Amino acid sequence: MSGLGLDLGLAIAHHILVFGLAIMLAMELAYLRAERPPVGRLAGLDAGYGMTSLLIIAVGVCRVLWGAKGWAAYEANPFFWAKVGTFAIMGLCSIAPTITFLRWRKAFRANPAFAPEAGEVARVTRWVRIELLLLFPLVGFAAAMARV
Repeated sequence: MSGLGLDLGLAIAHHILVFGLAIMLAMELAYLRAERPPVGRLAGLDAGYGMTSLLIIAVGVCRVLWGAKGWAAYEANPFFWAKVGTFAIMGLCSIAPTITFLRWRKAFRANPAFAPEAGEVARVTRWVRIELLLLFPLVGFAAAMARV
């Protein structure tokens, strides 16, 4: 594959993965709105979110190393670092929901009548909303990166 073809393929993969991440966060919010959130689905979806995040990082690193622009273009770009920082903050925000979803799944396996408390659902919902809202500056930084 030529350098340009590799760069295009990596860019497409990177964008599709980010769209997938947004969809997963939106699905988590939808499930959290249910009267009785489906804890098994939430835990599975959150695992997919984690794997997708790792793939985004892997493809992003490949773009930096082997993409058409090269490391020098990224290293000097403040919007690149803002995007990386925003993604890291999203990752930190995802820790609390992940731990909660795993705990809920364990409780549900032990007792199929388990339902999470409303206050806990509200707390997790706030974290997921923050993650989803952080996608807006992330996409903004990505657009600005391309213009510097």
